[in-house]
Amino acid sequence: MHTLWLIIQREFVSNVLTSRFMIGFLVCLLATAVAVLVQVDDYEKRLTAYNTAVREAKAEAREWDLYAKIKPKAHRKPNPLGIFNVGTENLGANTVTVELAKPIFEFSSPIWMAPTQKRGSDNPFLSMFLTVDVVFIFKIVLSALAILFAYNTISGEREDGTLKLVLSNSIPRDTVLLGKYLGGMLSLFPIVVVSLIVALLMALSSPATAFDGNDMLHILLIFGVSLLYVSTWYLLGLLLSVWTKEAATTLILSMFIWVILTSVHSNVATFAVAKFSPHKPQSKKEVFQQTSQVWNDFRKERDAYLKKRGYDSPTKTVSWRRDAEGKKGGSAGTSSMADDWFVTESYHIGNIRYADVSVLQEFLGYQEPLRIAYADKAEAILKKPGEEQERNAKFADALARISFADVYHFAVGAIAGTDRQSYNDFIEGARTYKREIVEYLKDKKAFSSRAWFSTDQGKAALTDLPQYSEERYRRLSVSQSFSRAAVDILILLAWNIVLFMAAYVSFLRYELS
Repeated sequence: MHTLWLIIQREFVSNVLTSRFMIGFLVCLLATAVAVLVQVDDYEKRLTAYNTAVREAKAEAREWDLYAKIKPKAHRKPNPLGIFNVGTENLGANTVTVELAKPIFEFSSPIWMAPTQKRGSDNPFLSMFLTVDVVFIFKIVLSALAILFAYNTISGEREDGTLKLVLSNSIPRDTVLLGKYLGGMLSLFPIVVVSLIVALLMALSSPATAFDGNDMLHILLIFGVSLLYVSTWYLLGLLLSVWTKEAATTLILSMFIWVILTSVHSNVATFAVAKFSPHKPQSKKEVFQQTSQVWNDFRKERDAYLKKRGYDSPTKTVSWRRDAEGKKGGSAGTSSMADDWFVTESYHIGNIRYADVSVLQEFLGYQEPLRIAYADKAEAILKKPGEEQERNAKFADALARISFADVYHFAVGAIAGTDRQSYNDFIEGARTYKREIVEYLKDKKAFSSRAWFSTDQGKAALTDLPQYSEERYRRLSVSQSFSRAAVDILILLAWNIVLFMAAYVSFLRYELS
């Protein structure tokens, strides 16, 4: 044990006293500080936009006087852990407007009156700049530092004769290898710790950020995964140092692999899947044709019900009493809005005090639930392109997981709650919220209520309308986050074991001559 500790100390000191340690430390520290500064500013802007949107939505809700007018909104609250890992925080919709007759879906390009909206800038150059976060710095800079610390661990000492001198003593080779690994990781440890502490302090300096205990545990978990990631790269450099005879060769080979795994591989995987997609989504034209057919079927079923009741149109179901002068008063009209993926209607009753709208109420009690059911059918069709894209994205992710860097990226995204699944959960949560509102209206018999289209007998009672609370999009507990990231963490752990065992076996057979 004493010998092992001496080797660890020697490796640690030899790394810390080099210029590469100081330069790497400063580069990582400054890059992390700049990234956090940018991300904190972006988080503050997104949080301000979120709070403004919530206030505006509450103000709109106070203006609703008819059941037919309600348009609740689901807002995605910015995740403070996005300061460390942006992920999908700047992508996709921030708000989903829930309308009963409209499906909730997304397309890659904006669509007129789409239910999903994005607040903030759509500038692609700004978006690319904002993707540089703490995890990105760790992914690039720390992996490069690990390579630079490990590349001459064996081959460099072989060249200068130090390794032959060490092994001439009765020191087991496994002790030498383990000591060099632990000493190298110990020299990288302060860089990771100080960079993360500086990032945390800078984030906490903002009045907008308020990390609770759950957040701090998530940050600690990110720190642990970061160390595991750095260890993977250090072991790769150590293995290549055993396999090659010259330190220069080790460095060139290590940096070549580093460039491939950190920058090239994931882009190639994404491009390959995009070019040769295993799941071919339907074209937008085909999808709209199918949704148009859904709404044609709705109109046929609705019109068949009207004819069965003996009416040509909904407004003709309104009958009129005579006014004081013996004249029939009032008129009934309808206005509709239709697109390939939704159909909505509103009704206007003139002189409603002379109108008998009981048949209209009965008809609306039939039509509106039917419209919602057909909206769900249209939603199932409109979701398919997104589902196919998600399958392709998952396939691309599976290919990208060959790289340690991408595995690390996926693991941290799952822990921070900024991965693609977290965003999909928000969209699915909005759909669940819509179903709750539908059930709420059914329980109140709102569809057949007079307050669906008129306030002459009182406004719609909406004081107990279900609200989309922030808890619906809350971050997961540490155990839940760990469970979601478990596969990627296990992949990193497996790479560490494989690389260490490969370096161990190779070093046992290592020839000094």
